[in-house]
Amino acid sequence: MFKKLSHPMIYVIDLERAVKFYTDKLNFKTRFYHEGAFASLFNEEMNCRIDLHPTEADSKDVGFGAIIYFESNNLDRDLALLTSSGVKTGEPRSEGGSLRFATFWDSEGNALGLEGI
Repeated sequence: MFKKLSHPMIYVIDLERAVKFYTDKLNFKTRFYHEGAFASLFNEEMNCRIDLHPTEADSKDVGFGAIIYFESNNLDRDLALLTSSGVKTGEPRSEGGSLRFATFWDSEGNALGLEGI
């Protein structure tokens, strides 16, 4: 069904400050940055991508862990497969020119992400 693990999404209160932290302190390079929407960073040495997404202050998104994203070759098909197997799924969307993505939830209510075309 899925192609591979895509990336963790880390929710932040201050996107600019978070990008600076990951690039200055952890040697990530900015692949994509859309002010107010999200940033995608990559560390060549670790072959690791992380995305940063702003959220509201005091949101339950911040400080409760990253969201793991899986990569899909066919987002609509994979969402339909998840839905037909009883998995709760969100609506696909795109932000700031990103690939389409959607949220789905595991049996414990943990949010997971799916990204693809």
